[in-house]
Amino acid sequence: MNPDQLNSADEAEQYLLDQLVSGSHDAFEKLYRLHWVFVYNQAYKRLHNQDDAENITQDIFTTLWENREKIAIQNLRAYLFVLAKNKTLNFILKNKPSLITDYEESLTNDSSPLKDLLTKEAYHSLQEKILSLPPQQRTAFAMRYEENRSTDEIAAVMGLSVKTVRNHLGKAISTIRSIFKTIILLFF
Repeated sequence: MNPDQLNSADEAEQYLLDQLVSGSHDAFEKLYRLHWVFVYNQAYKRLHNQDDAENITQDIFTTLWENREKIAIQNLRAYLFVLAKNKTLNFILKNKPSLITDYEESLTNDSSPLKDLLTKEAYHSLQEKILSLPPQQRTAFAMRYEENRSTDEIAAVMGLSVKTVRNHLGKAISTIRSIFKTIILLFF
């Protein structure tokens, strides 16, 4: 199947990602051309240096290629955004400590449309995961994290043992852990 025959840009990108995982150099080059400017801009706005931003961008795409079989990417742009943020921070810490203050300020003021969209998607995904929990897990989770009740209080209200409540909370957290990772990456 040709990616040009797919119905949407998302389907075409997912097709290219599937091909990338299979080792397709052609798919990698297409993804590279599609996202190079975006990744470069993410690095440049933090480093304010063209050569450093280009090096970071190359490093990011090298990492993408090297890890293509190990990672399951749901949203490539979000993955590249987080990778650019992390690699840029690591570069600053190693090579340009004087930029750390500028970097921290850019993170606190970074309210880009992409970050806003990713935040909304993560929140929506979190809500969906919570609603998909079995009733007792969902109730225990809501009482603990929305009402700030202790496990003893939850056990009393639900008529369960403390151990059972802890089991429900553990299973609920395990179910929604991937969403927490996304949220943490977005904000920290």
